[in-house]
Amino acid sequence: MASKDYTERAGIYAQRLLDNGYVQDNLAQAAENLRAALRRASKRRVEPTRDEKVRRQLRQAAQSLSEAASALRSGRTKPKKRRGRKVLVMLVVGGGVAAVIVASNEELRNKLLGGGSTDDQEPATAPAGADSQAPVAA
Repeated sequence: MASKDYTERAGIYAQRLLDNGYVQDNLAQAAENLRAALRRASKRRVEPTRDEKVRRQLRQAAQSLSEAASALRSGRTKPKKRRGRKVLVMLVVGGGVAAVIVASNEELRNKLLGGGSTDDQEPATAPAGADSQAPVAA
C-alpha cells in the first residue's frame, strides 16, 4: 500500500518537473554554479575551503536547489514581470526632469506658456536723445 502512494507522488513530481519551466531553470542554474565551483576548486593555486568565490558559487547553487525543490513541492511557477510599475516610475521621473528643465530655462518657459509678459524684456531700441542728455562728470 505504501509503495502505491510513493509511486503516485513520484509521478506527480515528475509531471511537475516536466511542465514547470521555473523548476527547470533553477535546476540548470544550480548545475552551472556547481560546475563553476568545481572548475575553480580543481585549480592547484586555489584552496577551496578558503576561496570566497567558490563559497559564493556553492551558496548560489544551494539556493537554486532549495528554490527548485520548494517550487516543485508547491507547484509554484516563475513570478510574472510587473512592467506597469516600471513604466509608472519612468513616467514620474521623466515628468520631474521635464519640470526641472522648464523651470530652469526662461526661454522654454515663455515658449510653453504662451510668450509671457513683455515687461521683463528690454526694448529693442533706445529712446531718441537719451544718450545726448547724459550728465558729464566734472
